[in-house]
Parts: sequence; C-alpha cells; structure tokens
Amino acid sequence: MGGYDFAYISKPLVLTGLLKKSPVKRLKDTLEFWVHVTRENALKPNSEAYQLIVRTRLMHSYARLKIKEKTPDWDYEKWGEPINHWDMIATYTGFSLVFMQGLMKLGIKISAEEEKGVLHLWKYVGYLLGIPAEFLPDNRPEAVEQFYWWTKVQVEGDEGSAELAKALLQENLENTIYKHPFQRKMLLNLHRSMNWFLLDKDIIERLQIPKPAAVFSLFPKIIVKGNLVFQKIYLRNPAQYQKLVEMGDGQQRKVLADYIQHTPKDFHY
Repeated sequence: MGGYDFAYISKPLVLTGLLKKSPVKRLKDTLEFWVHVTRENALKPNSEAYQLIVRTRLMHSYARLKIKEKTPDWDYEKWGEPINHWDMIATYTGFSLVFMQGLMKLGIKISAEEEKGVLHLWKYVGYLLGIPAEFLPDNRPEAVEQFYWWTKVQVEGDEGSAELAKALLQENLENTIYKHPFQRKMLLNLHRSMNWFLLDKDIIERLQIPKPAAVFSLFPKIIVKGNLVFQKIYLRNPAQYQKLVEMGDGQQRKVLADYIQHTPKDFHY
C-alpha cells in the first residue's frame, strides 16, 4: 500500500488499469509469486518459482511495450521508461528492505544473517527478472542509500495513487474467500488498522485511507504482542525454530490456496 504514495512508479498500474479491474487477481498473482520464490531450494532452473519469474518478466516486457504503444504522451523525462530498472529495484527493495522494516515494527527480531539472506535472495530474483546484477544492492546500507536516492526522483501520491489504494482496500469486499458480508467488512477494518499502524500519517492522508473502527485499532498491538510471545517460545533452539518456519509455511500456503480457489477464472489481461 505504501508504495502507491510514489506517483511516478504507480503510472503503469494506473494506465493499464489492471489493479482497478481485478485487485483479487493481481493480489493472487503477487502472493503466488512471493510464496513460491521464498521457499527453500525454490529457484532451481525450471522449478515452479523459476517459471513464475520468467512469466513475470515477460509480463513486464509486454506491459512496457503496450504502454509505449498506447500512451503517446508518456512523460519520459519525469517517469523514465515504463517499468524501468530503477523502479524495479525500488519494487524489490520493497520485498526485502521495507518488508523487514515492517516485520520489525510488528515485533519480529531479524538477525544479521537473516537480513543478509533476504537481501541476497531478492538480488537473485531481481537478476532473473532482468535487472543487471551490478545495479542491485548487496547489503542494508547499499539498499537504504539506493532507495533514498530513488525517492528523490519521485513525487508524492496523487489522485491515481488514491484510486489504487481504494481499489486495494475494495478487494476485501470483492473477495469471496469469506462468505458473509460482515466477515469481509471485518477484514477491511483489519487491513485499514494495519495501514494506519505501519504507514506515516501524511501517507495515510494522501492515499485517503479511512480510519478503522476504534476496536480494530487494537489489532496491530495484538499482533506485536503475539509475535514477541511466539519468538520467546519457539526460538530457544534450532528444532523449535524450524517448527515455527513450518507453521508459517503452512499458513502462507493455505492463504494462497484460498486466493487461487476464489480468483475469477474468466479474467484475462
């Protein structure tokens, strides 16, 4: 959600209209990609994760060509090439650096070794997606510096950014994983509460994210407390640590299975 506050990088999403057309489908695609590429030994040639990366690379190429073909007034001086290398690096910094920052805010302790591993994984994924390896950061200081300089060529969120944010929240009400409307409304409030907890106030205002019902503001605090307790219980020895990894893997795969089952089957790009 926070990435929508950068107006220029959001232009391809606004122009293609994909997120507004089917946020459920786009979230399913992103979740499927993330789950598969982050499993152990996932990135062997011709594995399912490897094929998803190739598919994403082809989709980026197709979107880039179509945007250039269909948008004669594309502002290259401001926005660069559609889906350019630097924007791609910033996106995958979101999957590594920003991802870990969010986890730490939610009470997760990340070791130096784990941080190095996450950055290395996404450097390789970025390379497979077509970003030259020499452009990708190797460590936190490099990632922070690069992300900082990238923000200097961006502008704050605009009307298009707010529309994308609205569509992403609307996905909670459109998704059929939960049968009853009251369940979907509860999920919407939970996601609003997480955005209000994780994002700065000025970003919340620019993206026009409504404030959740008061009772739901407690949800992020409960998550933080739960994470702290789970780590005390399960991180005492390697065997328990592995059990926690297996629990997380099962939960993530269950969410993915639900999204695959409930994504509209007749959607076409």
